[in-house]
Amino acid sequence: MNTDLNLSATHLRRGELLRVQAGQGSLVQCLNGTLWLTQDGDLRDIVLEAGDEALIERDGLSIISALSDSRFVLSRSDVLPDVLLRARQAQAAVAAY
Repeated sequence: MNTDLNLSATHLRRGELLRVQAGQGSLVQCLNGTLWLTQDGDLRDIVLEAGDEALIERDGLSIISALSDSRFVLSRSDVLPDVLLRARQAQAAVAAY
């Protein structure tokens, strides 16, 4: 288990993007700005504002794109306590329904 809580933030300027290959289980936490997350094979478009987070659920290519200058943390879910992870997954399932 990774217990390193000193996760560094990634900065993207408006229009820049980050490609995440095989990122299933990674958590995107938007610290400021507005991000757009899309996952290969997923019809949803996920928009994240400051304070929002989303779990990458697919193992193909995911793209995080900055709709405005943004700062975010991308972390593996194994750095999160299991209880918290399950709660976030349940929230995502309800939101998708």
